[in-house]
Amino acid sequence: ALTIDSSSAVRVKGLTIQNSQQMHFVISNCDAVWINAIQVTAPGDSPNTDGIHITLSTNVVLQDCKIGT
Repeated sequence: ALTIDSSSAVRVKGLTIQNSQQMHFVISNCDAVWINAIQVTAPGDSPNTDGIHITLSTNVVLQDCKIGT
């Protein structure tokens, strides 16, 4: 659904990601990422349960997020 890669000083606010076919939200190789008030949802029987995947990143803040996968 959404990938942020090789970035810095990124802000994401108020996003809803629903029933993604693969990973819902990926933050990779980033610095200084602020995620606020996002919602990630998938049905209970979904084979996709990754929610938010953070890899090779520093200074990542998740605040007031709802993740139901």
